[in-house]
Formats: sequence, structure tokens, C-alpha cells
Amino acid sequence: MRTNRQYKDKLPAGFTLIELLVTIAIAAVLLLVAVPGMKDFFITNRLVTSTNDFIAALNTARIEAIRRGASVSLKKNSATANDWGSAGWTLFVDSDGDGTLDAGETTLKIGDALPTPITLYANNNFANYITFKASGEANQMGTFVFCYDGMLQEGGSPRSKAVVVIKTGRARVAVDTDGDGIPNKDGSPSVNVASCTSP
Repeated sequence: MRTNRQYKDKLPAGFTLIELLVTIAIAAVLLLVAVPGMKDFFITNRLVTSTNDFIAALNTARIEAIRRGASVSLKKNSATANDWGSAGWTLFVDSDGDGTLDAGETTLKIGDALPTPITLYANNNFANYITFKASGEANQMGTFVFCYDGMLQEGGSPRSKAVVVIKTGRARVAVDTDGDGIPNKDGSPSVNVASCTSP
């Protein structure tokens, strides 16, 4: 009897088949709950990063215009109307303020194309370029919109970010005041960004 007891005491501890199956079932349920949340987090993070980088470029253009006492422009590199994302952009000293990089004008920075499936489009006021005057004012006021996979929102989850530039030249991230997952152009619940290609 003593020998049997000693043998039982030395048996290795482990999982039974039932315990293992229960553990796998719990892990599967947790994954089903966590994966959609991780997807939203990943998409939001990519949109925020792209938006912040572009706002930094706009702010750099404005600061350089004030510092140099000359017009500085940011122009899209794509040949497609209003498309700022597929080919990137160029920041340059725009001596004549026409939004075109002419011979003798200094290039300050070139922005890379956005990674797929993120897009960046502007409304018609910034169809090809935005110019900041020596005073820091923008040539127009308007909106840029970033979208993930061509959607403003999906099932109520945001898939877009918008950047609003006002006439004084200040750029800000648009808010979603009505909580529908779509950014508002001017902070008003009644004016959503219209689409991913025509904000």
C-alpha cells in the first residue's frame, strides 16, 4: 500500500483531455471578441499617423512662408484630379504663388505616396495645390479626407479622417460631432464629409 501511495505521489501533474478542450474553447471565444477590436485599432492607428504627417507638412509650409516672407506651396504629385495620396506631394518655395513648381523655385520636401488602402483626396479648392502667403494665410479654405479602403465608415466604425484648413492657414483634424463615424467638414453635425473622393 505504501508503494502504491508513493507511486501516485510521483505521477506528473497535467491537463486532462476535458480541461484542454475547455481551455481551447475559451481561447477561441476570446479571439473572436478581440480580433474585431484589434482590426479597428489597427485601422484607426494608420489613419491617425497619416493625418498627423500631413498636418505636419501643412504646418511646415505655413511656417516656412512666414519665416521666408514668401509664398510656399504644397502640391499633389498625382495627375488624377484631387488625388493627393497615390503619388505623394511636394513642398516648395512658390515665388510666383501659382502652385506650380517652376525652374529656380526651391523644393523643401517631398512626401511619399500613402500605403494602400489609404487614400487622400481634397475638395475642389485644393484640387491641385495649397499656397500659404507670407502672412501665413492660405489661398483658400477647404477640406482633405483620408479614407481606409474607400469607406468613410463601416458599421458605425470610423474609416476616415478629415483635415480642415481655414483661410487664416490653420489646419485641424475635423471632428465627428454627431457620432456617426463620419467626420464633419466644419464641426457642424449637419455637414458630413460627402465622400472619400470628393469631400
